[in-house]
Amino acid sequence: SHIYVHSAEPGEPASSSERVLIEDIEGVASYQEVFARKDLRSLVEAYSRRGDAIAVRSVLGPEVPWEKIDVKPPAKRVTWTDMIEGLRVGNEGAQLQDEADQSPEAKAPIEHQKFKVEVEALPALQQCADEEPKIGAWPLEGSAIQGLISAHQVRTGQKTDDRAAWAQELTSNLKRALNGYGFQASVIGTRLTPNGCLIRLAGSDKLRLEDIESKRVQLLTTHRIQLVTVQPKPGEIIVSIAGEKRQTVSLWDVWATREINRNSSGINTSFVLGLQELNGNVLYLNLGSDFGGLLQHEPHSLIAGSTGSGKSVLIQALLLDIAATNPSTLAKIVLIDPKMGVDYAALDALPHLREPIITTREKSAEVLAKLVQEMEDRYREFAAARARDLTTYNAKVGPAKRLPMIFVVHDEFADWMLDDEYKETVSATVQRLGVKARAAGIHLFFAAQRPDKDVMPMQLRENLGNRLILKVASEATSRISLDRAGAEILLGKGHLAAKLNGEQGLIFAQAPYLSDDDIAAAVEAITLDDAALVRSR
Repeated sequence: SHIYVHSAEPGEPASSSERVLIEDIEGVASYQEVFARKDLRSLVEAYSRRGDAIAVRSVLGPEVPWEKIDVKPPAKRVTWTDMIEGLRVGNEGAQLQDEADQSPEAKAPIEHQKFKVEVEALPALQQCADEEPKIGAWPLEGSAIQGLISAHQVRTGQKTDDRAAWAQELTSNLKRALNGYGFQASVIGTRLTPNGCLIRLAGSDKLRLEDIESKRVQLLTTHRIQLVTVQPKPGEIIVSIAGEKRQTVSLWDVWATREINRNSSGINTSFVLGLQELNGNVLYLNLGSDFGGLLQHEPHSLIAGSTGSGKSVLIQALLLDIAATNPSTLAKIVLIDPKMGVDYAALDALPHLREPIITTREKSAEVLAKLVQEMEDRYREFAAARARDLTTYNAKVGPAKRLPMIFVVHDEFADWMLDDEYKETVSATVQRLGVKARAAGIHLFFAAQRPDKDVMPMQLRENLGNRLILKVASEATSRISLDRAGAEILLGKGHLAAKLNGEQGLIFAQAPYLSDDDIAAAVEAITLDDAALVRSR
């Protein structure tokens, strides 16, 4: 590997070129070549002429590693969107493209294509309820959802990202502006995100987080730099800056890279929330035990966000992910929506719905009361089987007796919480479920625009430990829902601040999106896969 060292900062010693042996990998000596400024020009000139750089590299030491190994040139550099779009597009993708071009269905919109599933083609689905707990690849081979994801990626192809130059210019402007205010800004790195870019600055006594926050207004009005978040990290400060053009994160692309975290009964317990801004990795809500580097989060969640923040989009993606990664026999969804279910009409056909979308206050109160009774019934079954929780119980009994996880989603609950009787019912239900529901496999998601004390008592709010907060209307609402300010300056349309148990600080992410037609296609594929699995049993 090569390292290029720029000229030393004032007061620092000048760097010299050298070759360092870093370790021995399978009998092959590995070196790191460090080029100071005085040797860098010669090296760059040699590479630019596509000439031989050996003469320049030879001055670093007597070793000649290029004569001992088969050197391969680096891969073509790609930007953030190219990387996400192209992760699963390779030789297989090219073959799919050739077949698609020859097919008469190629001219039809992808969301209207039918993906046929044969029972014999689903051996991986058959195994899902009997495999040991593990993190593995998804989607399953031979599934309809796999065909939908693959076809979507082949049709969309790679996108070019012309924002790299903008990010570099913005980085220079930010450094120049902070230095002009008397701070010492040293840039560690820059990376693009769906919403703009992240700039990593070295933390020091001469540049603190408070210094940057204090200049938020001046940076916007004078330098056209819109700060979104300023996060402290060990030895550095991460600054998130909004871009003029935001990029949509497609749930297809996230699904193409997500992994599965199944427990011993075959239930996937980790669900997609979006893509993390800091590193581009998938952000999971992990409702199972710690495994494979995933921390166990709280069993219940509060979702908050004003109109246009992307609250319904986040819930839709979460429900689709639950259904796509679990058979309907092991995952059941109870969906409550005071808005007559208009935001979730496309999900009504999911086989995982325990009953049609609940749209009345009376039915909702009845269902919530029955959940408490069901939790108690489950504990009696656990005691008889000498099992401590749902996972242990399902591992002991046969497939026919396994109990599903239950996901209760109550959207816009503030509309009904103004009714004292309903408020009392919900508060009592959540209080009882909050203590014992994790072991029973029952998980609550309550969503509202403003979960203040009038619609959500503090005791109720504290039982909803995970905070999935989108853009809210004011700093006061942010403090209510997130226990701190910051959600009021999010960008909306799926820009998410997640506060999860065990995670350090807030995690900022972009929630994934699917159009109405894409949601209908996903529901159809999930239904086909689930029906094939049921028939195969």
